[in-house]
Amino acid sequence: MENSLYLVKEPNTQLRDCCFNFCGYSKTEPRHSYGPAIREQYLIHIVVEGEGYYSINDQKYFLKKGQGFLIPPGVSTFYQADEKKPWSYVWLGLSGNFVEYYLKEIGVGKEHLAFKVENLNSFKGLIFETLSYDQDNLVSELSRQKQVYKFLELLLSSASYLNEGIITKKMNPFVRQTIEIIRENTYQKLSVKDIAVSLSIHENYLSRLFKNDMGISIKEFISEIKLSIANDLLSSTEYSIQQISDKIGFSTVQSFSKAFKKANGVSPGVYRKRRLGLGIINADKTNI
Repeated sequence: MENSLYLVKEPNTQLRDCCFNFCGYSKTEPRHSYGPAIREQYLIHIVVEGEGYYSINDQKYFLKKGQGFLIPPGVSTFYQADEKKPWSYVWLGLSGNFVEYYLKEIGVGKEHLAFKVENLNSFKGLIFETLSYDQDNLVSELSRQKQVYKFLELLLSSASYLNEGIITKKMNPFVRQTIEIIRENTYQKLSVKDIAVSLSIHENYLSRLFKNDMGISIKEFISEIKLSIANDLLSSTEYSIQQISDKIGFSTVQSFSKAFKKANGVSPGVYRKRRLGLGIINADKTNI
């Protein structure tokens, strides 16, 4: 689960150079994850608190406050907050014919997907200011465009710090494929054996690989994903607890409630009451 403020706008197709798509801020809960997913735009995250990791092309980047990562379009990515120090981040989504060129000149791109920034508060302030430009008029549109270039300027001013060491680790391809299978079948009943069969690998061997890379078992990971979705559904929909339990594949509402309370410390009903009133700016129900 993440608490988010964000602004989403349809890009102006006349602006072919570099244009605003969306931006926002998120404060995540422990082990909150997003993906695997493929973006149509460039998406830049800047970590303002806490820690987590970003996975792309079988590579894991372990990131913390003052560092960031680029999600390029058309590539499957996955990222997750740390269990003990979950991260908060700001982000900017942009598109256009010159975005790749600008990022390459700044020093961010295929070879440098993770980086360090110097002026962290400036990034945070810029994104929060951008959230206020939410009107559908030319003044707000021009203001959003101005913020895109200011964001790129901030990245450029940090360019000398982009190549400093980021802790990385090669993710086993079977583990990455397991994560994708789990995310694609979240609403189905899925066993370790099912996954192992689909990958043509012994389930015990797959379990060892997964535990080594992810730090938890496949069953625990599946449960975390399902409960993370339950958190979102409790916060953003009017589905009953029974409907949510059925939707994410629990056999009974009692088993769902027991697992939910163990993970969150409160029952689904209490959690829903506490989450009412979460502020979202111009947003749909999609995580960024």
